[in-house]
Amino acid sequence: MKARRSDLAVVLAMVVLAVIICIANRMHPITYEMYTSEGITYEKGTVAQVLEENLEREQGSERYRGTQVLKVRMKTGGLEGREIEVTNELSSTHNILAGVGQNLVIKVDAPEGVTPFYSVFNYDRTAGIVMFLGMFALFMMLVGGMKGLRSMIGLAYAMFLIMALLLPAVYHGWPPVAAAVLTSLLIAVFSMVLLNGVGRKTVTAVAATMFGVIAAAAVYYIFSTILHLSGFNLEESEELILIQNSTGMQVGDLLFTGILIASLGAVMDMTMSVASSLFEMKHIHPEMTQKEIFRSGMTIGRDMIGTMCQTLVLAFAGTAVASLLVMISYGTTFNQLLSSDYTALELMHSLTGSMAVILTVPITSCLSALVMEHGGKHKTDHLRG
Repeated sequence: MKARRSDLAVVLAMVVLAVIICIANRMHPITYEMYTSEGITYEKGTVAQVLEENLEREQGSERYRGTQVLKVRMKTGGLEGREIEVTNELSSTHNILAGVGQNLVIKVDAPEGVTPFYSVFNYDRTAGIVMFLGMFALFMMLVGGMKGLRSMIGLAYAMFLIMALLLPAVYHGWPPVAAAVLTSLLIAVFSMVLLNGVGRKTVTAVAATMFGVIAAAAVYYIFSTILHLSGFNLEESEELILIQNSTGMQVGDLLFTGILIASLGAVMDMTMSVASSLFEMKHIHPEMTQKEIFRSGMTIGRDMIGTMCQTLVLAFAGTAVASLLVMISYGTTFNQLLSSDYTALELMHSLTGSMAVILTVPITSCLSALVMEHGGKHKTDHLRG
């Protein structure tokens, strides 16, 4: 009964916070747009007929280049139910091969007083994405049971906080570091409470996560100064500067914001895994001393650090493969590569997150030892909560 009340309180808090965020966004909408899109919409449609087709097989691949003339039955927007004629140009960079029954997204460029122009934007991937997400959710619940469902809810809420709280706040000129830390705290609290309920173990893990975030901030500021890196070194810096001039957005600290959000999941995983193991050990062996708890946490953490850091580094390395291949084609030398903004940024992302994960091991071990020792041996029956 107590657990159900706790769950209801958590859900209620999540709903109330979501409502407050939505009201705040309505009161302070994003009004600045770099490029005007007046008269342009993107609507869904289905290919009813291929009227003309002039295609040639692209040499060395399975793709085609050329032109198609399509009759498309529109499913959304002001053209819903109508059939329109669309010319589809297939090139090396825009290669959307359409056939009868293919679902597409059509770019409708219809300024007032001008003849509308229609073009193929892309495949309509809505159904595929929904199926993919549904399969992911199904596997999570089949394998994880109620924990899997709670994890799904926590993940969905984390994405909501990033999209509805972090991004608008930064866009409107909030300090990116403060906004990122606040968002991280909310994500950590709701995710961990959903999974493990309200208890000393959860509080310990949340506190360790926030200490890990602070450690990541310290590492970031030290090495960003040494490497001369900031948000102005990002690939999108020119566009971001234009936004900054109109909204007051602070571009310099955006690099840390991205690093923090990217590594938060790994930091939470490490803190909860170490804390959960230590609280379980203390429950089974109430005679464990504070020193023994700390040593056990360090031993457990050492076994996890290697694979966790590899996960972070390889995740960033995987996203760099295409860019590195392009650099090779440019004849980039080792000195160029090592001192380029691109390499430095990738290293900052992967190594800052990894160092945050590493530092959370002694932090979590120390906090767990202090919390359990403070609770006293007569309270070990409640340590699992």
